[in-house]
Amino acid sequence: MNLIVSVIQLPYKAKKTANQLIKDVFKENGVQFKLISENDAIPYLEERNYYYKFACYRKNFSRNKKNKYIDLDFQYLISLSKLDKELRYILLQMTLEIEHFLKVKILKDISYNNQVDGYEIVSDYITSYNDKHSRPISIDLLIDRGKSQNSVSHGIYTKVINNQKYIAIWQLIELMQMYELQYFFDYYFTRFQQSDIKVNTYKSLIVSSSYIRNAAAHNSPLLVNLASCPSDAFTSKGINNRYINSLLKPHLKDAAIDLAVKPTYRFKDIAAVLKLYKLLRVSPTSSIDPIIDSLRNLLDSINNKPPCPKLNNDVMTFFTNLQKLFVDIYK
Repeated sequence: MNLIVSVIQLPYKAKKTANQLIKDVFKENGVQFKLISENDAIPYLEERNYYYKFACYRKNFSRNKKNKYIDLDFQYLISLSKLDKELRYILLQMTLEIEHFLKVKILKDISYNNQVDGYEIVSDYITSYNDKHSRPISIDLLIDRGKSQNSVSHGIYTKVINNQKYIAIWQLIELMQMYELQYFFDYYFTRFQQSDIKVNTYKSLIVSSSYIRNAAAHNSPLLVNLASCPSDAFTSKGINNRYINSLLKPHLKDAAIDLAVKPTYRFKDIAAVLKLYKLLRVSPTSSIDPIIDSLRNLLDSINNKPPCPKLNNDVMTFFTNLQKLFVDIYK
């Protein structure tokens, strides 16, 4: 009896050493080694970075008809990797400050709001949250985040347990994750409206800032697919208004931001961070904000020494427009 064995070809790729990656992947796809030798490139794939995270920056560059990259040197990938790291660190600081000052803004308003009980608002929030989300939250679920003695929130957990699980908003807010804080902001300022806060507009900025915060906190590359934007971003009349935040719109106009980058995912998310930081940040006693100063220096250095000097590509279009936006927001 003859047995017929079916062999399934799985889409596996053989593992490769750094030297093999350079010869079989980078060079095979047209990446050049004119500005750095192949031997000098090896440490960037073995000791300072790794292939997947390093090679992703190629997606910003064009290919020719033979599917080879056009004038892309390995050194450009190194420059983008370093630039991405610096930008992530700065944006992470900004988003952490945004999260902090969202809490400050909420608690300040609650403290002056005579219609709000600090404990009842927690129950109201949880009920509202669970009505709109498939994964419910509860007092027990929230306070258990501080149950471990190693948790920085263990003191809150102990106090709440001793208080028969009655928890105040000023305690709960320390246990909230960013998406829960985002919803609380939405819930609270929709219920108790403020003339200077357009909830949907702020919410859009907060959501975009959350994307950047999560990517930066997990050390994920930001400068990838910089020209990518939603499929319905453009209409016959220009840009779909749902992708242009009304708080950003005056800056986009005054800074003469290129049409091509206005609705791209990465540009609008970083733009949201810049604007929301400016809206929430309390002016420091010093005239210089070190975070803003760091970002200004980084953008100036890119303008003076482009990471990809031979190319007029998506990277330089992105940063040229980001710098113009930054200047207009922080003028």
